[in-house]
Amino acid sequence: MFDAPTVKNMAAAAARQAFNVVRAGTRFKPAFKTLQVGVVLSGALALSACGGGSDEVQYGDVGYIQGFYGGLAVDEPIAALIGRDILTSGGSAADAAAAISFALSVTYPSAVSIGGGGVCLVNDSRLGLSEVVDFIPPAGSGVQGSRPSAIPTLPRGMAALHARYGRLPWRSVVSPAERLARLGFQVSRAFANELARAADPLYREPSVRAVFAPTGRLLGEGQKLVQPDLAGTLGQIRAGGAGVVYSGRLARRIVEGVQEAGGTLTYAELNAYTPELRLPIIVPFGDDEMHFAPPPAAAGPMLANMWRILVEDDFYADASEQERAHILAEVMKRAGADRKNWIAPGFTTSIPLEDVVSAQRVRSLMNGYDPNRATPGRELDPQARQLVEVISGTGFVVVDSTGMSVSCNLSLYNPFGTGRIAGDTGILLAAAPGLRGRNPLGLGPAIAINSNNLRFKFAIASGGGPLAPAGMIQVMADTLLANEKLDLAIEKPRLLAVDSPDTVLVETEGGDDLSAALQAKGHPVARLTWQGKVNAVHCPMGILPGRTREAVCGVEHDPRGNGLSPYSEGGS
Repeated sequence: MFDAPTVKNMAAAAARQAFNVVRAGTRFKPAFKTLQVGVVLSGALALSACGGGSDEVQYGDVGYIQGFYGGLAVDEPIAALIGRDILTSGGSAADAAAAISFALSVTYPSAVSIGGGGVCLVNDSRLGLSEVVDFIPPAGSGVQGSRPSAIPTLPRGMAALHARYGRLPWRSVVSPAERLARLGFQVSRAFANELARAADPLYREPSVRAVFAPTGRLLGEGQKLVQPDLAGTLGQIRAGGAGVVYSGRLARRIVEGVQEAGGTLTYAELNAYTPELRLPIIVPFGDDEMHFAPPPAAAGPMLANMWRILVEDDFYADASEQERAHILAEVMKRAGADRKNWIAPGFTTSIPLEDVVSAQRVRSLMNGYDPNRATPGRELDPQARQLVEVISGTGFVVVDSTGMSVSCNLSLYNPFGTGRIAGDTGILLAAAPGLRGRNPLGLGPAIAINSNNLRFKFAIASGGGPLAPAGMIQVMADTLLANEKLDLAIEKPRLLAVDSPDTVLVETEGGDDLSAALQAKGHPVARLTWQGKVNAVHCPMGILPGRTREAVCGVEHDPRGNGLSPYSEGGS
């Protein structure tokens, strides 16, 4: 296990992948400055869903795909239904991911906005291709304001994802969000809860209060929310492509609006921004391999290292139920302490990534492990350094009928970002990274595929800052290593172990037995209400195009929230 390479040889990966993949860490500079419309339907990308289409329903119309269309899990139900409609109309998982992201900027702006960004991990099993689309928002460096903000990156990030993997026209993935903003929608329970949590700061901002409290009180579940300014912006993106956000009249209005809102952004910064393509970190286990996002999605290497420890010699699978909680706590503390050694300014690595996730380094993390005793945090980091993170963001997963899968983390670095809107654009601004725990430390989507036949097996993503990788590694371990059903793995009470302050945070709801088991090993325990929501898809037998009758998948959203996980059973 540890003898297998953690990061596959770049040349071998490039040979295996049928695309011109850009190496990790290099800039991806397609013609996004002038991109008007994404990739349109290509005859080469024939749909392979069971049953094909019908004479009455045309390609691109909801219901075109009969039978198995795939599945998805999203924290907000309206955006989830839009993703489902994209899949049933013949769109790819990438089309659905783009449509979900734009829809979330309307229906769930506490976590997602055109002014924010994130990272998506994509696997196309038909091409043997896995890559990361990195559109993590960097800080603006313009005139210093009262609310430092990040560069808006989501439009070009979605344009990159769609241009490489999309099937439907660009307008098809933007129009649903535009319609929601223009015509309005009934606020979901998921977003109503977010509004209630941020009520006080939102009330203090007139432009935000005018949108979310038009009658003087914040909107509640079931009430209608209309966002005409945001609809206008989305309409321009639909008609002119993502490039209109980065050059021209709209871009100048955005910059002016950001500076009026106390943000930090210049036109030159906005115009120059492009997303980056990176190769994933790959960890083999058994006949499968787990793919993780690399930095600046700084949860990626930490998740990779935790996963390597858990799969080594069936460490987690062979442990008793009582020891597994102890193992998870020890692995989290050690990987978290180690991240403080390699994290660098800009949330990159101070040493080569290959060294961060090398077999020798990962093996050394478990030095001194005692199955009967908690390791004191001061033994792992005598300096007691702390990496502060804000609980924010969201993650979703999508898989289509061909087995293409997309796992995304999106973030504003803070609930509702800076809490201000850029002028008359309707865009909520993302907070600048690096201030008071607002950073990409919790970003790190993951996808598992079979190493031999390249079939999709598993995808997972989560929001919640430091709670995200903690929740993900538990669900991954219990589903893929302990062979628990996905729904049960997601429902189980969770823990987050940190070395400084030396504490294991255990979920309050249902976590009494877990807390007692950890305390019996000597772990200091505190309790909290768990806000990180995990979304996942698990297809144990994989998805084989043309044989979707065999597709049996678990598709689950986190019951701690009020999301949705539409899924079509195999068959036609």
